Amino acid sequence: MAFVILILMAFFCLIYLKQQVTKNSVNSGSRDPVIKKILSYYKNLREHQSEIQTNAFAIGYAKIERKGNLEDNSDLMAVRILDDKGARREGAEKLGMEVIQIKDRYFYQFTVELDSKMADAELSALLQRTKEKIEERYPDDFVGNAVGYITVVIDGKKVMEHLG
Repeated sequence: MAFVILILMAFFCLIYLKQQVTKNSVNSGSRDPVIKKILSYYKNLREHQSEIQTNAFAIGYAKIERKGNLEDNSDLMAVRILDDKGARREGAEKLGMEVIQIKDRYFYQFTVELDSKMADAELSALLQRTKEKIEERYPDDFVGNAVGYITVVIDGKKVMEHLG
């Protein structure tokens, strides 16, 4: 029995160690080209808020329509917008965003191709590093964490201060 427990402990330690190595790799710059492209698209969207009529974005895996459902495309990262009625479509198309329509819901996204698939720990580290970069460059933007993506609201901290 003790041997089985020892084997299980060793197994979980190896998994933890692998995740730490992956996170350290991202933090040391292995995914910086992807992060730079995401930040470039985010900056572009910030500069064209009036055209797209929104200040809220999500950053994570790109979305793809498959049989009427929206699914993650783990080959691409994206900065994306959700639009329930399609009112932002014209502005998004002018900016060159990809448009996905499922029933009355529209999704617009700028995509960044990944050179290899990411493990969950790597995605988490990439999103955390992206969050830190956005908060550093745009201190008034509110950046929230979710599982598998981050949300960003331009000047969200300022709005919260005025409400509070």
